[in-house]
Amino acid sequence: MIRVALFSELYAKRFVLLKILTGLFLFAVLVGMVMHRIEPDVFATIFDGVWWAIVTISTVGYGDYVPVSLTGRLLGILLILTGIGIFSYFITNLAASTMMIKEKREKGDGEFKNHGHLLIVGWNERSRRLIRETHQLYPFKDIVMVDETLQKLPSEYHYIRFIKGSPREDETLQRANLQLAETVVITANLHIEERLADANTILTLIAMRGLAPDLYTIAEIITHDQVKNAKRAGADEVIEASHHVSMLLMNSTLYHGLTDVVTKMLDHNHRDHLCLHRLPEALIGKSFAEAVQQETSHDQFLLGVRRDKEATLHPHPADKFFLQKEDELIYVKR
Repeated sequence: MIRVALFSELYAKRFVLLKILTGLFLFAVLVGMVMHRIEPDVFATIFDGVWWAIVTISTVGYGDYVPVSLTGRLLGILLILTGIGIFSYFITNLAASTMMIKEKREKGDGEFKNHGHLLIVGWNERSRRLIRETHQLYPFKDIVMVDETLQKLPSEYHYIRFIKGSPREDETLQRANLQLAETVVITANLHIEERLADANTILTLIAMRGLAPDLYTIAEIITHDQVKNAKRAGADEVIEASHHVSMLLMNSTLYHGLTDVVTKMLDHNHRDHLCLHRLPEALIGKSFAEAVQQETSHDQFLLGVRRDKEATLHPHPADKFFLQKEDELIYVKR
């Protein structure tokens, strides 16, 4: 975090730094020419004088050239004091600015300027798990988290960008660079009344759609009655938390141990996991049975088809189900 802040500060002040270095160089050239004129025996060329001036003003002091006249020594003192003053001021100012930037980032101030990032709304156990696993799978993926309750980002999550503010306000979403995000995940606030939590999620969706109509959004909804409203508000995918959990609980009562199987199927760190891929052009118009023969291998198994946002697992009869251009194939990867 500190390294990133340091480079950001240096980049932001690149023009000021360039002006300072140019001024110091011109000053060193001038002093070097003067030293060559007043002590030609010590500084045989102008370059020798410039070299001594640069070494002196940077407070390195190799000692290969030493002025002997009073005027030369006074110039040396002036260069040393100038170098100490300028470099001390710049380094102190840079360190203070770097710490200020680090503190602002931890508190969620500032803005995110990159693109193609994953934007997560809400600070809770689900979002923390999502952040950790995404970073583990894609360590160079930019992750931005928006929350209005978190006071300071924990140090172990230094690799994400925290934006503090309401996700229902344009100013916050613009600071998170919503328009250039790749995907948005809106998690539900489980610490308030369920309908109010869903209402906040839907309002967040409306605010985001107003700024980025084509953005892919995934929303977590608690109550079943609000699923349709979430889709009307523009959610591309709705995670109905209570419904999914209750289905998992029911199936676990029927088949003991099924929870572990489903968890492993959804875990991308595990050997076997589910995934979706666009239909290859070579399979357009082919039957599902033909696709199974062509796509099944030692490292993947074709499980079904997703068409018009509806999943069909191993359609029957497979030789009568023909694949269309917009279909997506459901695989179990090994």
